[in-house]
Amino acid sequence: MDSDVKWLVLLSAAALLPGCASSPPPPSTISSTQGTFLVQTAQVTNVKDVVLRDGRSTGLGSFVGSILGGVAGSKIGSGTGSAVAGIGGAVAGGMAGQHAEQSGSGRSTTEVTVRLDNGELRTFAVEPGESFRVGEMVKVTTNNGLVRLSH
Repeated sequence: MDSDVKWLVLLSAAALLPGCASSPPPPSTISSTQGTFLVQTAQVTNVKDVVLRDGRSTGLGSFVGSILGGVAGSKIGSGTGSAVAGIGGAVAGGMAGQHAEQSGSGRSTTEVTVRLDNGELRTFAVEPGESFRVGEMVKVTTNNGLVRLSH
């Protein structure tokens, strides 16, 4: 083979070689829909107001109740009877004080029970100002684990 022909073949191959190389993959595209929404329809089956209690107590009610009950009880009778009445008053006052403290530490809410189209019953706590009526059709919207009940 002639040297001119060899050079021509070699130059042609070198010119065509970059066309055979693979190009890098395009950058990956990230898209988001900000989660998905699930919207279901349901019928309200029950509405009731409830008071939620957190069950925590500071102990202040028991303490004040015990002191007041003990003082009041010790005023009854004299001698040993006065001491027994004071102890009984302290115990009763402590229990009454604890009950009074716990009864004042709750918050009101409204529970709405609905029947979903698939027959499932669910109960939701809503703010007392929102009004739902038995028999009313509502939407139950779920998004990223948060559920909302709306008209």
